[in-house]
Amino acid sequence: MYINTQANVVQDSIGLRCPMKSTPYERLLQLNRCLEQVAEILEQFRQDGTIHAIYASRRTRAVEDLRADLSHVLAGMLSQKEFAACAQKTGPSPKAEE
Repeated sequence: MYINTQANVVQDSIGLRCPMKSTPYERLLQLNRCLEQVAEILEQFRQDGTIHAIYASRRTRAVEDLRADLSHVLAGMLSQKEFAACAQKTGPSPKAEE
């Protein structure tokens, strides 16, 4: 499956194209940006000595792991949802009818 965010289109492996809803993807982007900001702020606290380097490193790693996990799961769920909506609008594939 290919998602073209510039054209707001989902295209699957057999070439079906359906418009995607951008709001969930925008929320995912916002979530990623917020978690990146958390990591940046932790680094600033580390640099000015507010928190210890080891603590900052561990918390930054935890935030990065959370961001990666959420991005992976949510992107997969959104992709499945869009593919299902696209398949529902276009009907069964020719291979499924054989």
